[in-house]
Amino acid sequence: MMKKILFILSAVLLGTAPYVWAQMPQPVTSEPAQVTSSSGNTADTAAPAATEPISSVVAGQTENASVQEDELSPLAAQAQAEAAAALNQLPDPNEPLPSLDEKLTIDDCVRIALANSPTVVSARLAVESAAVSLSNAKNVFLPTVSVSAQQEYTNSKIPPAPRADHGTDAQSIDADLSISGITDLIRDIKTQRLELQRAQMSLCDVENTVIADVKSAYYALLSAQRAVAIRTQSRDLYQEQYDRTKAFFDEGLRPKVDVTTAEVNLNNEILSLIRAKNLVKTQTSNLANVMGVTREKPLILDDTIEAEPFTLTFDEALTQAYANRPDVHSSKVALEISEIRLNQAKAAYWPTFTLGASFSKSGDEFRLDNDQTRLYAGVEIPIFSAFKVYNGVKQARIDLSSAQNSDRSLSNNVFKEVQNAFISLNEAAESIPVAASTVEKAKENLDLARGRYNEGIGDIIALKDAEVAYTDAELSLLTARYDYAVALAELKKAMGTR
Repeated sequence: MMKKILFILSAVLLGTAPYVWAQMPQPVTSEPAQVTSSSGNTADTAAPAATEPISSVVAGQTENASVQEDELSPLAAQAQAEAAAALNQLPDPNEPLPSLDEKLTIDDCVRIALANSPTVVSARLAVESAAVSLSNAKNVFLPTVSVSAQQEYTNSKIPPAPRADHGTDAQSIDADLSISGITDLIRDIKTQRLELQRAQMSLCDVENTVIADVKSAYYALLSAQRAVAIRTQSRDLYQEQYDRTKAFFDEGLRPKVDVTTAEVNLNNEILSLIRAKNLVKTQTSNLANVMGVTREKPLILDDTIEAEPFTLTFDEALTQAYANRPDVHSSKVALEISEIRLNQAKAAYWPTFTLGASFSKSGDEFRLDNDQTRLYAGVEIPIFSAFKVYNGVKQARIDLSSAQNSDRSLSNNVFKEVQNAFISLNEAAESIPVAASTVEKAKENLDLARGRYNEGIGDIIALKDAEVAYTDAELSLLTARYDYAVALAELKKAMGTR
């Protein structure tokens, strides 16, 4: 019995497998790309399928390919292999993450964000869903097999007939394979494979965005913490100045107005320090939110950040952006999907062929004496569909034009993002040495003003101006340094790198 089932189903499968296999895009292999994994380390991982040349899959066209017999493999195994490959690219959820109570490096924060960020989790679930959809699209070429059994007992009495008491049972084994519209099924498989690629690219794009956001929030928190240190130092200077001025007043060397002015300056700096400390709390909350966690206590960050030089020209950065950005490749894939759907809509004008085979064994009293074998083929020729096919083709053309327009818009946006980030990076790089020089001059001017005031030949207003200038210069240098780090992170994001 089973030999008959296998023989019939094998005949149908072998009759269609070479044609089906020739239509299917083969699995894509790409060179390893250096990316930052969810563990925060740089690792060689398989680049997204976006690196596949778009011309490698001709949408909606039949390719004449000679497939060697040893190249044929079960479609189900291929589907499962591709789905597993997509899922294996996801990070290990069981990998331990750094503790929030320890000193965190920027890589630690990135790892936590990639593991906990809801947007990243949603993108990973989309990859899993796309992998399942691809597997389901290919499973239409597999047969269905079912076994059934039924037991029935009847006890009835309908006068004037005598009481009836009998039981029946039935068992059956059925195997069925039906394939209708093979070209449409193949287009569906191509579409689902491209949708899986898009989901993988979307995941990579989301991860790049989260990494850039983590870096920006990390640098903002570091800047706020450093600003607290600067404000604390400035508060101490004003406190020292107030104490000295009050001592001079007690000795009759300074007027009362100097004491009042020194006290006002001290109080203003205390208010600035309070605001700086509150900003640390706000930036802590922002960083925790980007990492997908909640945190009330302060985060301890590693502040040993070195300015990473950027040596690429604008044209080189733009070229890398067009070559690396996942959303650019996703847009190209969307164009290909639109082309496939246009060809699929046009195919509705042509006949639809159906191939199928079924085999069943049935009987009662646990004997499968009855068997039925069925092989069938059919063709359906469309005559008039109330303009549904015409309108479907028209809509598919509109969708393709919309995808092309979106692709052009994305190209313009990529140019703008790279240009703005490049300008911001250069501005910050040029500002750092100027701000550092300003700090030196402001410190020298503060020392001179303090000496003049202590010697009684300078007034408190000049001293206060020198103290404010020095504090502002330190804050400007701090801002320039962290602006450079943030601009570099934004430029890398615009370039599609990490």
